[in-house]
Amino acid sequence: MDVVYVDKDDKVIGSGSITYAVDNSIRVRIARIFLSNSKGEILIQKRSATHKSLPNRWDQTSAGHVDAGEDYDEAAYRELKEEMGIDGVKLTRVKTYYAEEADESQIKKRFNTLYVGSYDGPVKIDPEEVSDYKWLTLDELDKQMTNNPDNFTQGAVESFREYQKYLSSAID
Repeated sequence: MDVVYVDKDDKVIGSGSITYAVDNSIRVRIARIFLSNSKGEILIQKRSATHKSLPNRWDQTSAGHVDAGEDYDEAAYRELKEEMGIDGVKLTRVKTYYAEEADESQIKKRFNTLYVGSYDGPVKIDPEEVSDYKWLTLDELDKQMTNNPDNFTQGAVESFREYQKYLSSAID
């Protein structure tokens, strides 16, 4: 499936393969989701060993490229259902931010839109994309990301920092 290509202002300029985008320094869109449960824990997933990018690393609840013909919201709901088998959750858009992520020898240029939601139901992972999942408290996740950042995707760490800012601004 082709992904959306965007300019420096996050305006759509076309679409094509993610490989072409990375090879040619073209910006793409990513939807990133963090779900929390009624205990205040955050759901994270571990990428499968066969994942094309950064296999066996922990990641946010769900994330993925915005495909051609989609917007951020549609991509967020689609990815959550595909990767984690979760449907019908109300997602709240937190913010959109730009980041460049190093992945092996390449730099990925991405506009990221972060979503949050609440969920206490079952999880049914897609084993092609996800090998494991767990619920962690905010403190546990923060400690793991701080002490072992290489166990996580760079995108997950960045989006978690944005999530923490969102939470602290909601308290203020």
